[in-house]
Amino acid sequence: MDTMEYSDFQIYLYLEMELKRLRTFLKYTIGWNDNLLLKNSEDDDDDDEVAAVSLGSLMCKVKVALIDIIRDSGSISQRENTSFVPVDTDLCCLVLFEAIQEIFSRLRPRNWQDWHMIHRMLNKVLGQEINRAYVTFSYCLSKLTSPMRDVKELMELIDTVLENLTAILNCCDADDDARFRMEAFHVRLQNLKVKLRSLRSFICVVKFRVVEHSQLQNLLIHAEIFTLKAAHLLFMLWDHLMDEIENDDGTDGDSKDEAVEDEMKMKLLIKRDEMLQKIMFVDPFTPEIHIRALQALKASGSTGSLEMKNKEIARDFVDSLLSTLWILLANSSNTCFLISVTDQMQILYEGLLFLRTLLTNQQGNFDELREEMKDFVGDLVNEAGIVVCLLCVNGVKDGFAKETDDAVCHFLEKIKLIKVEVRNKYPVTSKHYFPKTTQLGFIDFLLENLKELTNCKINSITPVEDQIQVFEKDLVFLRSFLHKFGDQHNKELQSLQSRVMEVTHKAEFVIDSLMVGNIECSPLLFENFVEEMTHIKIEAMEINESMKHNMVEVQKFTKTPSLVPLQGSIPTIDEFVLKLDEETRAIIDRLTRGSEHLDVVTIVGMAGLGKTTLSKIVYNDPSIMYHFHIRSWCCVSQVYSKKDLLLQILYCITGKHCNTNLKETNEDDLNEQLYRHLKGNRYLIVLDDLWGTEAWNVLKNSFPEDANASRVLVTSRLQDLASEIKRNSIPHTLRLLTNDESWELLKMKLFVHPAMHHVLGKEIASNCKGLPLTIIIVAGILSTLGQDGWEEVLRSLSSESVSRTEQCRYTLELSYKHLPDYLKSCLLYFGLFPEDKFISTKRLVWLWIAEGFVQKTELKTLEEVAEDYMMGLINRSLVMVEKRRSIGGVKFCKIHDVIHEFSVAKAREENFLQLLRGGNELFTFHEAGNVRRLCIYSKPKDFEVARLFCPHVRSLIYFGLDYDFLVCTSSFLHGFCIFRLLRVLDLYQIDLDDFFPTEIELLILLRFLCLPVSLKYIPPSIANLLYLETLLLGGFNGAGSTGLLPDTIWKMKNLRHLRSNTIWFILPWGHNIENYCGLCHLQTISTVQLFCWENMEKITRLLPNIRKLKCRLSHYSSDISAGKCNRISGGRCDRLFALDSLTKLESLSMYATPVPDEFHIAFPMNLKKLTLALLYWRWSEISIIGKLPNLEVLKLKVDSFEGKVWDMEEVEFPKLKYLELNSLYIVNWTGDGDHFPCLEKLVLKELRELVEVPSCLSYISTMEMIEVQRCTKSIVDLVKKIEEEQKDFGNEGIKILIHDR
Repeated sequence: MDTMEYSDFQIYLYLEMELKRLRTFLKYTIGWNDNLLLKNSEDDDDDDEVAAVSLGSLMCKVKVALIDIIRDSGSISQRENTSFVPVDTDLCCLVLFEAIQEIFSRLRPRNWQDWHMIHRMLNKVLGQEINRAYVTFSYCLSKLTSPMRDVKELMELIDTVLENLTAILNCCDADDDARFRMEAFHVRLQNLKVKLRSLRSFICVVKFRVVEHSQLQNLLIHAEIFTLKAAHLLFMLWDHLMDEIENDDGTDGDSKDEAVEDEMKMKLLIKRDEMLQKIMFVDPFTPEIHIRALQALKASGSTGSLEMKNKEIARDFVDSLLSTLWILLANSSNTCFLISVTDQMQILYEGLLFLRTLLTNQQGNFDELREEMKDFVGDLVNEAGIVVCLLCVNGVKDGFAKETDDAVCHFLEKIKLIKVEVRNKYPVTSKHYFPKTTQLGFIDFLLENLKELTNCKINSITPVEDQIQVFEKDLVFLRSFLHKFGDQHNKELQSLQSRVMEVTHKAEFVIDSLMVGNIECSPLLFENFVEEMTHIKIEAMEINESMKHNMVEVQKFTKTPSLVPLQGSIPTIDEFVLKLDEETRAIIDRLTRGSEHLDVVTIVGMAGLGKTTLSKIVYNDPSIMYHFHIRSWCCVSQVYSKKDLLLQILYCITGKHCNTNLKETNEDDLNEQLYRHLKGNRYLIVLDDLWGTEAWNVLKNSFPEDANASRVLVTSRLQDLASEIKRNSIPHTLRLLTNDESWELLKMKLFVHPAMHHVLGKEIASNCKGLPLTIIIVAGILSTLGQDGWEEVLRSLSSESVSRTEQCRYTLELSYKHLPDYLKSCLLYFGLFPEDKFISTKRLVWLWIAEGFVQKTELKTLEEVAEDYMMGLINRSLVMVEKRRSIGGVKFCKIHDVIHEFSVAKAREENFLQLLRGGNELFTFHEAGNVRRLCIYSKPKDFEVARLFCPHVRSLIYFGLDYDFLVCTSSFLHGFCIFRLLRVLDLYQIDLDDFFPTEIELLILLRFLCLPVSLKYIPPSIANLLYLETLLLGGFNGAGSTGLLPDTIWKMKNLRHLRSNTIWFILPWGHNIENYCGLCHLQTISTVQLFCWENMEKITRLLPNIRKLKCRLSHYSSDISAGKCNRISGGRCDRLFALDSLTKLESLSMYATPVPDEFHIAFPMNLKKLTLALLYWRWSEISIIGKLPNLEVLKLKVDSFEGKVWDMEEVEFPKLKYLELNSLYIVNWTGDGDHFPCLEKLVLKELRELVEVPSCLSYISTMEMIEVQRCTKSIVDLVKKIEEEQKDFGNEGIKILIHDR
C-alpha cells in the first residue's frame, strides 16, 4: 500500500502531539525519585503493572531519543554538547523539558517519513516504560496522605493535560482519516475536557475563598491522581490512533497476508473497546470530596471578594457547573421524570445561566451592585457548586433526597433575590412567556394533533387518554368562543384568552413529553389541566350568556379574513417604483462619464427611500449593460464575512454552474480569482447596503485599477461613508418624494381599486412623508380595506407625530395590526433568515406547514393554501418577489431590511422566536426555557460550548456565518438529546459528512428535517420519525452517485416531500412490497432512479399523489440481477414506460443514461412542466410531447434530443408558455405554422451551432421575453431580428436579455 499523503500542517500537528505528550510525562516526573517510588510501590504484590521504575535509566533513554531526533530529522542543527543530563532527577527533567521546548521552536519535519521516524522512536523505545511509570505514579499517589504539589503546580499540570487533549482534537480536525477513527471517542473526550476544566475552576474558586490549606488536602490529592490518569489515558490513546493509521498505511513496507491483517484489525478493535472503557472510568468529579470542601467553606463563613480576577474565577466555576449539569441532563434524556422535576431542572439551569451572565457583565453591570449584594453573589456561587454536586451524587430523578431538594430550593430562592436586585437597577422589557402570535392558529394545530393521537392509539398516553378527550372537547368549545369574541377589547375576555393559551401550551408540552418518553405517565398528570380548562369553560359560558343580547356589537368586532387568491400577475418591486428619470440619469452619468481611473459612486439616504431599487434600475439599464464588460451585485448588510462577499461577486460573474467548486475554495484563492476575472475588463461592482468601511477595506484590493473607467456603486444609510471610502467624494443623496409623486406611487400600487377615493388617497399619501417604502406598505393595507378602513388609516397616520426615521416602523406596526392572524406568523417567520438573502419559497412553504401555520381546507392542499398566504403578504407589499417560476408563481422572495428588522424585533417581543448571532450571544443567553423557535448564526463549536438547555424548543434552524459548510463533531450532535420535542430541524450549513446521525432518530416528533449529507444509505431507523413530512438531504459530495432507500420508507405515511440534490435514490421494491400501503401524502420526490424494466403499477399504487418527480432513467444497474440485465440487452425492452398512470403528476424532470431505441415513454396528460436531458431522442419523437394538452413549460437540456435539424412540421404546443433550449447541437430549427400560440418566454442557452429559427417566433402575439445566455453572435443577431419584427408586428413591450458570459 502506498504511503499516505499528509500536508505540512498535518505533519507538524502530529509531531507537536508526540513531543507534547513526552513533555507532559517529564512534568509529572518532577518531585519523584527512585527511592520514593520504591518505598511506595514495594507493598503492592497483587498488581503486576506496579513495579519499581528507575527514573534515572528512563531519563537517559529520553535523552538519547531526543538527541536522535535532533540529529536524524535534518531540520535543525545538532547540539554540540549531547551530554546534558545531570544526575539529579528533577534537574534532569527540567533540562530535558527545555530540550523539547527547543525542538518545538525549531523543528520542521519535511515529510511523513520524518514524523513517522520520530513516532516509532518515542513509542517503540520509550512507550512501554512510560506506561509503566504512569501506573506506578498513580499507585504511589494513592498511598500518600498529603499532596505532592501545591495549587500552582497542580494548575500547571492540568493546563498541560488540557493542552494535550486539545492537540489530539486539533489533529483530528485537520485530518479526515483521524477524525473518522476518533469518532467513537469524540464525545467522551469533549466531556473529559469539560471535567478537567471544571476541576481546575473548582480548585481555583475554593482556594481563593478557603482560609486553611488543610481543607484542600483531600481535594488536591484527588485532583493530582485524576490528572495523572488523564495524562496516561491520552498517552495510550495517541498510540492507539497511530497504530490504526500505521496498520492501514503500510508504512512498515511488509507484505501481509489477509489472515495477518485480519488478526491485526481484531487486536485494534479490542484495544479500541478497552480505550473507550478507560475513558468512561476516568472521572475527575468525585462529588463527595467537592461537597465536603464546599460545605467546609460555607461553615467557615469565608467570603472572598468577587473583584477583578476573583470574579473571573467565579464565572469560570459557574460555567463549569453549567457544563456538568448539561452533561448530566443530556445523559438522563432517555429517563422518564415527573413534570415537576423537568420544570425544576429547567429553572435551575436558567438560574446558573443568569449567574454566569451576571459575572460576565452582560446582564447589567456587576461592578455597580451594592457590596453586600456582591458578597451574596459569592455565597451563591458556593451554593451552586453544592447543588450540582448533590445532583451528581443522588442523580436527576423523581423524589430527590431531602438534602438535594432543600439545596435546590434554597438556591432558586436566592437566585430570585439577585434577579430582583439586578432588574430593579437595570430594567428589562417584559416578554410573554408563551408566544402571543396566532393564538387561534396554535389551538387549531393542537386540536389537529390531538385528533391524530386519538386515531393512532399511542401506548405512552393510554393512561390519560380519557382525560385528553375531555380536554379536547372543552378546547373545541373555547376555540369557538374565542373566535367569536376574541377581537373585543375587553379586559375580562383578554384575561380569559391568556389563561386558555397558558393551559394549552402547558398541556401540549406534557403530551409531547409523554410521546417521546421524557416524563412518566400518571392518571393524575392531566387532571390539573382538565380541571383548569373546565373552570375557564364555565366562565366563558357565563360571558357568552351575558353578551347574547348585544350580538350586533359583537358582529361589529368580529371579522373573518378571506384568503387572497393566487391568480393574477405577480408584482415585482420595481413595478411600484416611480421612474425618477433625473435620479437615474444622474447616477448613470457618474458611472459612465468622468475619470478613467477606478471610482466609487455612493448613493445615500434613510431606510425605505429606495436606494436599492434605484441601483437595480441603473444596474439593468441597457446603457450600463453595454458600457461595462462585467457587472456584479453584492449585498453586504450588517452581518457578513469576506468569503460570503467574494462568492456573491464571483457567482454573478461566473454563473451558478461553478457553485460547488467555489464554495470549497479559501478566501485568498477566491480573492485571486476575482482579481483575475476583473483584470483588463471595464467592470461595475454594486455593494448594496454598506454599514461601514470595514467591508470596503476587505474587498478593495480585489478590484484592479486598469485606468479603464471601472466603477463601484455603493448604497448606504450613512452620509459620511462616501468621504471615508474616498477623500472629497460627494455622495448622491436620494431625495424624498413630493406629495404629487407620493400620490402617483400610491395610485400605481393600488391599480384601479374600487374603494379608492382621491381626496382620502391624497391625504394618506402626503402623510407618508415622502418615503416610498412607507407608501408601498400603506398601499398594501388599503388594498384590503373599504372606505371606513381608509379613514381609519388616515386617522392613524395623522394622529402620530413621528420623525421620518421612525415613519416606516410605525407604518409597519399599522400594517401588522391589520394582518389576519394566520399571516402574522408567516411574516414574523421571515426574521429567521439572514438579512437581504433570497429565500426559496418552496422551502419556506414547507416550513410553514411543519410549524402548523397553515390551516387545512377541503378544496386545496396545504401547499396551495400556503402559497395563498405568500400571495397575501406579497399583495400587501410586505414581501418582494426576486424570481418567478417558469410555470408561474414565486420561486425566490425576500423582505426589505427594514421589514426584516421589524420582524426580528416583533418576534422577540411576542416570544415567537429568538435569534442568536455568534458565540457571545449564545454564551450569554439565559432565557432558553421558554423559547419555542431558535435560530442560530454561529460556528458549531460555539453552539457546542454554549450547551443550551431548551426543553421547550420546537424549531431549531442553524445558519453558518458564511457560505462555508461547517464541520461538526459528535459532541455537537450529542446536544440534540436535549431537544427531544423538536418539530423543525434545519442544519443546512452543517457538514455531517456522509452518515445519518443516530441522535436525530430520537426526535420522533420531527415534521421538517434538513440535513446537508450526501448519504448513499439511509438507515431503516429513519422510520422512527413517524410524523416527518419533509426530508431534505443536501451536501456537495458524491453528486451523481446512487443510494438505496430502506424498505421502512414505506411506513412513513405522513411524508409529503423527499428531496436530495446530490444522490439518486433507488426505491426499495422488496419481496414484501405488497404489504405496504404506500405514501399517499407524498407530493414531491427528487431525486430517484428508475429502471426501464420497472413495473410502473407499483409506483402508481405506492405513490398515487405525486405532483413533482425528478428521476434518472436507466436500463441497467449493478444492483439488479444478471437475468434482468440480459433481458434488457436481449431485445425485450420494446415496452412502454407508462408514466401516464401518474394522473396527478404536474412537473417531471427526467435525466437518462441512453435507453434502447425501441423504448418509449408515455407521459401523463396532466403534465404542466417537463424537463428532459441525456435521452438522445430523435427530433421526430418530440411530437409525443406536443400532444400533451396542459403542458406550459418545456426545458430541453443537454443531449435531450440529437440531430442537426428540428423541423416542427405539424407539431403544435397548444398551451406552452415557456420554452428553453440548452446545450443542444441543433443547426436548423424550422417551422412556418402556428406552433406556439401561447408562448411568452423563450430561453436559448449555450447553442453553439444554431443558425436558423422558426419564422413564427416573429409573429407570436403573446411573446414577452427572449433570453440568450452564452450563445454565438449569429444567434444574438437572429434574436435582435425577431425583436424588430415583433415590434413591427405591434409588440412594443417585448424584452430581450443577452448574457455574453
